[in-house]
Formats: sequence, C-alpha cells, structure tokens
Amino acid sequence: MAPLSVLLGVGDVSGDLHAARLMRAMRRLEPDVRFVGLGMTRMAEEGLHELSADWERGSAMWMHNVARLNRHHRRLMTCCDYIDREGVDLVLPMDFGGFNLYLSREGTRRGLPVFYYIPPQVWAHAAYRLKKLRRWVTLAGLIYPFEPPLYERYGVPARFIGHPLFDEIAENPPSPAAVERLRARFGAQLVGLFPGSRLQEVRAHMPMLEAACRMIRTAVPDAAFVLRCPPALRAMAAALIRDERLIVLVDDVTPLELARAARICLTKSGTITLEIASQGTPMVVFYRCTPFLLFIAYGIASSPWVTLVNTLAGREVCAEKVMRRDEPDWLARQGLRLLQDAEAYEACRRGMAEALSGFAVPGASVRAAETALSLL
Repeated sequence: MAPLSVLLGVGDVSGDLHAARLMRAMRRLEPDVRFVGLGMTRMAEEGLHELSADWERGSAMWMHNVARLNRHHRRLMTCCDYIDREGVDLVLPMDFGGFNLYLSREGTRRGLPVFYYIPPQVWAHAAYRLKKLRRWVTLAGLIYPFEPPLYERYGVPARFIGHPLFDEIAENPPSPAAVERLRARFGAQLVGLFPGSRLQEVRAHMPMLEAACRMIRTAVPDAAFVLRCPPALRAMAAALIRDERLIVLVDDVTPLELARAARICLTKSGTITLEIASQGTPMVVFYRCTPFLLFIAYGIASSPWVTLVNTLAGREVCAEKVMRRDEPDWLARQGLRLLQDAEAYEACRRGMAEALSGFAVPGASVRAAETALSLL
C-alpha cells in the first residue's frame, strides 16, 4: 500500500512554524505519511517536498499581494499539476487565505478531502468568504472558541481545534535568566515595543512609536524602551530610530522574554497580542494603515475589535486603535495610563487572564493531526 500523501499550503513564517509542528504530530500517528506543497524553512526541515523553489512570505494586507497575483497563480497551477500527475490523499492549507482558498477549490474540484486548518479570519473581516469555504472545504479547523457559531450559521463544516501558538509557548517558554537580565539592565519601568514582523509594518509604525516613547519619557523619566523585531528587519528599524539613546534594539531575546520582562507593551495588532497576554503583561494595541486601506477595512469588518484578546473577552480589555495617520499622543496617553494608574493596570491584567482562561492550553497540533487523518 502506498504511503499517504498530503499537500500543504503555507505562506508566512508563523504558518511555517505551525505546519512543521503539525507534520511532526501527523508523522507520529502515521509514520509513512509524505508531505508535498508550498512551505518554508521549518517545513523543509521536517521533510517537505517543495513544489516551488521561489515561494515567499505572505503579507498582512491584501493590497500588498496584488503585485504577486501572477506568481501566486503560477504556483497554484504547479500544485494542480502535481495533484493531477502524482496524486495526493489530502489537501491541507493553513492560513494565507488569498492563496489557500483557491488551493482548497482546486482540491475539491478533484474530489479530494480538504482540511483547512486556520482558515481566513472571517470573524474579523470579509465574512463573504464563508460561502466559499462552504463550497470548497471538507472541514475547517478553527483556532478560536468564538468561531464555531459563525461557521454553523453559514453551514460550513467546522471543528474547534485550538491555537497552535500555545504548543510553541509550552515547548519554548521564556527563559527566566533572560527575563531577569532584561529587568536588571532596564529596570522596573521597561516598555516593550513590537512594531511588527513585516517590512511595511516596521516602516509605518516606527516614527509614531518613537514619538510616543519620547512623550512617555517626559512623564516617566526612568522608563526604558526596548524594541524587538525580527533580525532581518533590525537594520531598517535601527535606521528609522532618530534617538538611539531613547530606544534600545535587542535581538538576543525572544518576544515572550521581552513581554514577560516588560511592565507594559506597545504593540501592533495580531498574534503577538496573544503572546504578550500569555505572559500577563498589559498592552496598548495599534495598527497604522493608509486612509484607503482603512476605508476598505471598515467596509468589510465583521468584528468591533482588532485585538484578539478583546475579541475573546467580548469587550475592550486592552486599549486599541486602527489609525490612518500617526497618533503618538493617543499611544503615549494610553501607555501612561497603564504605567501610572494601578487600578487600570490590574484591570487589564485580570481581563487578559479571563479572556485566555481555558483557551491558552497546548495540544492543538495533536488534535489537528488526528482530525486531518480522520478524513482519510
């Protein structure tokens, strides 16, 4: 009997990490399973047979993918050609909805089971995609507990699996020694800065972050500002910082270690907010985009919140704002509120803990592996 063959589709670094862990979990259950598709470094280390040598990172905003449409179409056709020529037993897209929805469609057209793990965040925006998921997906593997009712309402077969981020946190927790080194170096009023993991995010957010830090320093003279961004973006972030005495860049600690060491964090929206919340550190959340993209985003928004912790809580636990222009005054004001108002600080901590209760637990990768194999 031929070994099972699974076609994976991943388009960014976090997806690569989650997919690699899923591959390991599936191989423990089915040792002979083979993996082909589109992935990155971690998946290659787990034995992925890569179908496109020039596959690249995805992007946070759909407009940044427009220029890549032709390349994405070619890669989709490469996957289709492989399916038609070699055959696979399961199509398993993860995240990266702009590409993977159509990979799901092609798998369904060929009569293959499609398990879409981490489907597009239709609860936040573009709920019309649920109709496509209903047609093109055998089963959706959901990562947030508030998603199942929405999928049920639209008739999309779905199962709550859980978030693989908490597998990563359980396997690689923050080092107590690294946390203590940060606190010893920067003091009790350490402010962690997370401008983003993509080039366009760092470029958009750094000037506003620096201006906000300057305002906070005026009110809290012993505040220390420490920035963590991916090593590949360090040079650009450094070039954007006008006052090197104000903001210190570090790349020898993990995001979790900086979040644990910090008194508060100023962070862009996204999964990083769950990482920070898992360490119990109050935060202020922002995202800066062009007026046009903000207009489009509000036009297709499905949730009143952009912060995952707030969505989980069903209320504003952490101050958040999507901006069409720099608003350092707002960012500094919210940061100072947490630094200077003990009641607001503790309320944020309690709210985050309540939001993550019962959700921030490991085991999602194993559940996803079991679910995927159950479709075969």
